[in-house]
Amino acid sequence: MPRRFHETNDRDQDDDDDDEARLMTAPTSTTTPTPQRREIHTTGGASSTSTREVKLAIEGMTCGACTSGVERALRDAAGVTSASVSLVPEGVALVTFDPQRTGPRDLIDAIEDIGFGAAIHRSVSGEGETGARARSAPKREAEQYREELKLSVALTAPIVLINLIVVRIWNPKVMNDLSFWVLVKLALATRVQFGVGMRFHRGAYMALKRGASNMDVLISLGTNVAYTVSVFSILHCIFFGSMFAKDYFDTSSMLITFILIGKYLETTARGKTSEAITKLLDLTPRHALMLTPINGQPDEYTEKTIATELIHIGDLLKVLPGARVPADGVVVKGEAHVDESMVTGETMPVTRKVNARVMGGTINEGSSFIMRADKIGGDSTLYQIVQLVENAQLVKAPIQAFADRVSSIFVPVVIVLATVTFLSWVIAGLTNSIPDAWVPANESKGLFAMMFGISVLVTACPCALGLATPTAIMVGTSVAATNGILIKGADALERAGNLDVVVFDKTGTLTTGSPTVVAFKSTQPALLERVISLTVLVEKESEHPIAKAVRDYARRQSPAEIPASSRGEVENIPGQGVRCVVNGTVIALGNARLMTALAVASKSTVISEFQTLHEDKGNTVIFVSIDGIIEGAFAVSDELKPDAATAVAALKERGIESIMVTGDNWKTARSVAAACGITRVHAEASPEEKAKIIKDLQSQASPRSVNTFIQTVVAMIGDGINDAPSLASADVAMAIGAGTDIAIEAADFVLMHADLYTVVNAVDISRKTFRQIRQNYIWALGYNSVTIPLAAGVFYPSIQVPPWLASILMAFSSISVVLASLSLTKKCSSANLGRGVGHGSTHASMTRVKVIHN
Repeated sequence: MPRRFHETNDRDQDDDDDDEARLMTAPTSTTTPTPQRREIHTTGGASSTSTREVKLAIEGMTCGACTSGVERALRDAAGVTSASVSLVPEGVALVTFDPQRTGPRDLIDAIEDIGFGAAIHRSVSGEGETGARARSAPKREAEQYREELKLSVALTAPIVLINLIVVRIWNPKVMNDLSFWVLVKLALATRVQFGVGMRFHRGAYMALKRGASNMDVLISLGTNVAYTVSVFSILHCIFFGSMFAKDYFDTSSMLITFILIGKYLETTARGKTSEAITKLLDLTPRHALMLTPINGQPDEYTEKTIATELIHIGDLLKVLPGARVPADGVVVKGEAHVDESMVTGETMPVTRKVNARVMGGTINEGSSFIMRADKIGGDSTLYQIVQLVENAQLVKAPIQAFADRVSSIFVPVVIVLATVTFLSWVIAGLTNSIPDAWVPANESKGLFAMMFGISVLVTACPCALGLATPTAIMVGTSVAATNGILIKGADALERAGNLDVVVFDKTGTLTTGSPTVVAFKSTQPALLERVISLTVLVEKESEHPIAKAVRDYARRQSPAEIPASSRGEVENIPGQGVRCVVNGTVIALGNARLMTALAVASKSTVISEFQTLHEDKGNTVIFVSIDGIIEGAFAVSDELKPDAATAVAALKERGIESIMVTGDNWKTARSVAAACGITRVHAEASPEEKAKIIKDLQSQASPRSVNTFIQTVVAMIGDGINDAPSLASADVAMAIGAGTDIAIEAADFVLMHADLYTVVNAVDISRKTFRQIRQNYIWALGYNSVTIPLAAGVFYPSIQVPPWLASILMAFSSISVVLASLSLTKKCSSANLGRGVGHGSTHASMTRVKVIHN
């Protein structure tokens, strides 16, 4: 017989793995980040949009001017709705297009028409050989530069030695005044100029052909001028008996050699920008232990070691102590204690019981267990995380627009400056405005002026400007992913760095999201079992956390269900509760707002006293009405996350105000807010009202406003379906990883675990990333502002920047920007990010503050 009672105060102590299961499946969302406003699809049907996306691998891009040119070509193509091109770690374009009007072949043709190579991009998250080749692409590019550099050094070194040593020892003449060693240098320099350096001349030709300019134009122009003057001097000696000037073969060869050194170092460093995220793919073990039942016996298996690529969906796999989980799946036997720190940042092993999900690549810290694989290869969580981060890195931050504008005019401006420099020195020489001692022996004033022009061409560097944003974004998003923070776009990352207000949902965000019923009151003891049985019947299909808590509690008290000969559809009223007709009886379960909306009879004194008692304790009261009369009430409790108050305080230290918005009653809301240290509260808010509150906050002036109006930047933190409208309305949407798929789809940031301090870490990563971007811009612009005047000879002869030194400076500027961006790996590492109280703790630590559920 079911246990009968009038009032109970039991609490269910069983562990609930539902949130953890959703945590494991959260990152498998494949929503592609785009700069446009987020759209929410609440059904599983086909998307209403007819556009498609494709990634293209671009070959031949060298600087920001190249990426701008490719973007323009793609956007001008028929049927293309958007295009975003990234230079690092390898050239990639993300194109959205109308498949009825165009396709990948046309897009590739459009890119090839402007002189670049293009092909379908193979993601690093791809499977097998395809993914491996994609992951090794930056390394292959660096190796190609290295081989070219070896040849260039081997050819250039003899030229330098001839100039410095050999001609002083032995300098035979072969014709008129023509030295034998000049012909040797001609042969060596020609191989460097038109062999090793052909990539620069080809890139310059294709750029000029499409009416654009890039770094290759500056390099090609500078080296060709030095080489051509040298060849002309040789011809002058052959036909007129003397060389009118010394040769500059060392200049042209050293320029190409030093530029190749810079390109090799830059490419190597750029490859490292994505190491943090691609290392995740190496977590999946090479082999797995597959189990096959013997003669259909459930507890007898044969074991066989197989490659992880051969795992099928549904395979039973045994995970030994200390081994990595080979695939995503569900525990079917035993209890798993897995270390998920490499993906979620959670420092303590997490317990996974039977039917709980485990993620491939995590480490089994406990005893052996058996799992059933259900997601393999490209569908696994690890691969989906990498895919998400890859897409995020292709979405340009608004700050990148500045670099794009500067890059588009940079090269023409430098050519003009080089020309002005050359003419200025020529005029100064013709008017005898410079001392004769300044001009080197065996060099005319015209050639003297030419060297200043070449130095200006070579020292100017648009590459540093073009690399300033994408390298920092790539490192920032990759490191964030390894700390359990998935960022869907650089635009969201930039907005997060300017946050003024963070709006928290209550249930599942500030609280653990695992409510339990702590008490029940019935108006009539005789109706107790009927009320509970009807509750089970109405809530039996609901997955709402509070509905699940009420249902589970009711089932424990009255396992038998009332037969339902006629049950209508359950009507869900967002933010209030549910309503249903069973056997002609109208049943409603929900909060006081639902009871008021349905105009039920006034609460009895017993129920009113029960409500007051438990709301004062910070519990949520759920009423049960039968045919318009309140017959019972449940008191539901949820626990405050142990780091909630710490996270709110940390945000306040960073100048960010915290606000709580909930559908719960005012007493409960104020209780939770006080426990967290939040002073501004909005309670009894429907999903639509939550979205309106977000918009009202956005219309206010930001604290950053001084002389001009700056809109308040608002972030919304939530986890439920009813949070999706407010998440979509916010400037920055953060979904708790254990939340619903709809909330995650609407979010810009997905927090892989429920630790609230991750919100603070996300803000810190955003601010540090964009602080680094601004520093990169200051360095890139400052470098050009200082070195161009020096190369032009403004401080000559006190400070001299010959062409070979200019090429070294140019290479250093790009390398320094990449290395500065790589420093984010340390700045944003776990050791340098804050930790909330209880971070990495298990459920056992979440018992300090008892609050409520909406």
